[in-house]
Amino acid sequence: MPVNPVSHAPLYGDISMRSRILLMISCSIVTVLSACFLKPQYTTLEAQLEDSRLRKYQTEKRLEYLEGESSQAQRKLQLMAAELKDSEEVRNKCAEDLKELQAQYTYLKNINLQLSENIKVLRLELNKKNSVVELQEKVIQLLDDTKKTIQTSLKDQIAAQEVEVIEAENKLKVIFVDKILFDSGSAEINPKGKESLRILAKSLKEIKNQNIVIEGHTDNVSLTKYLIKRFPSNWELSTARASAVARFFEAEGGIDPLRLSARGYSFYRPVAPNDTEEGRLQNRRIEIVLGPPD
Repeated sequence: MPVNPVSHAPLYGDISMRSRILLMISCSIVTVLSACFLKPQYTTLEAQLEDSRLRKYQTEKRLEYLEGESSQAQRKLQLMAAELKDSEEVRNKCAEDLKELQAQYTYLKNINLQLSENIKVLRLELNKKNSVVELQEKVIQLLDDTKKTIQTSLKDQIAAQEVEVIEAENKLKVIFVDKILFDSGSAEINPKGKESLRILAKSLKEIKNQNIVIEGHTDNVSLTKYLIKRFPSNWELSTARASAVARFFEAEGGIDPLRLSARGYSFYRPVAPNDTEEGRLQNRRIEIVLGPPD
């Protein structure tokens, strides 16, 4: 017997509806049960999620802060490195300057030592020169006093132009024309000459630290045959006359012979031309030179 499809439609429809209702009820029950059982877990998870988010935020902020601090530290590090480099350059420059200053100090120290030595030498030389100057001043004063004394004691001879007293180059010269001391062609002192030399010797004797040089001079006139027998030339005549004065000073003037010396210059040191009688008269002379020891 054929089945009527329409007659079975409500049955399948009822089953389907019931299933749907049951499914919906089940879902509701599951939802309710899930809500009952899962709500605490969800709340916990949600709190954990919120805490994680907060921690993440704090971590991000901390990271941002640390990154900022790191950047700042990096900048400071770079600045310090630059400053350190500058400081190193300054230190090196200071070291070079110090080395140069030490070299300059050593150089100046050596110069100072040399200058100190030079100053010592110069002071010694200055002291010596001062001593020499003082001695020269004393000598000049002594010669000046002696000159005045001689000029006073021989004023008559000076007035007669027989004696001349000259002071030059720290020396005192007493110049006698030969006629006051010697006769023509003679090397023996005449009485008038002895009187003048005796007066002079008194003044010369008082000066202890001065040497006395007696110099004989002649004119250029040749000696006569008679004189040549005694004096081969004017050399011998000028020397003999100087020696005679030296002997007189020693024997009758009481002057220390160690202070005396005699020299003859013939006619080779004239003080006037020899072509006139007046000039030859000036050249025939005895010079008594008073001066410091050689």
